[in-house]
Amino acid sequence: MKAAKALPVERKKVPLRIKTEVLTEAGYRCAVPSCRTLLLLDLHHMYQVSEGGGDTAENLIPLCPNDHARYHRGEIPKEAIFAYKSILVAISRAFDLESMDRLLFLETLSKDFLKISGDGVLIFGRLIAAGLADVKLKANNNDLIVTYTVNISQKGRLLVDAWRSGDHAEITRAVSGPIPGLNDAGRVS
Repeated sequence: MKAAKALPVERKKVPLRIKTEVLTEAGYRCAVPSCRTLLLLDLHHMYQVSEGGGDTAENLIPLCPNDHARYHRGEIPKEAIFAYKSILVAISRAFDLESMDRLLFLETLSKDFLKISGDGVLIFGRLIAAGLADVKLKANNNDLIVTYTVNISQKGRLLVDAWRSGDHAEITRAVSGPIPGLNDAGRVS
């Protein structure tokens, strides 16, 4: 007698409200940092439906069809998917897409390259307040024009590097500082 096959868990259609929330969180882009695919996106379950994962915004992440296939072939580790989701959550809750684009822009500049006026400092306000960018008074020019320099901070650089690496522990460390119980190498101490 043959053993009965387990019936697959029936998938329900993801509600539009949830789809919109997940896509908005990612800026309607693939969540893989090195991919900039827009609009043509699959919703990937971080915890599969067969594992009890639900159709919630917390469990879904947008991936382009290519990166979705790469994940299922094992080319993108599960830990990276969780890291990408955590950075999306951090960004969408704390920063808008423009702020993150500004952070990535600052990361490409050499030190003290960006000189701006006082109103320009306001554009980087969220990043400065979060400690991801530093601002310094550069020149006073006899009160005619006050200029400042804006640079990515060490914390900002750590966040960008961690995001690009896809390492969840590094992202957590960059956003919140050291993780209790882990040593500098990211291993349990």
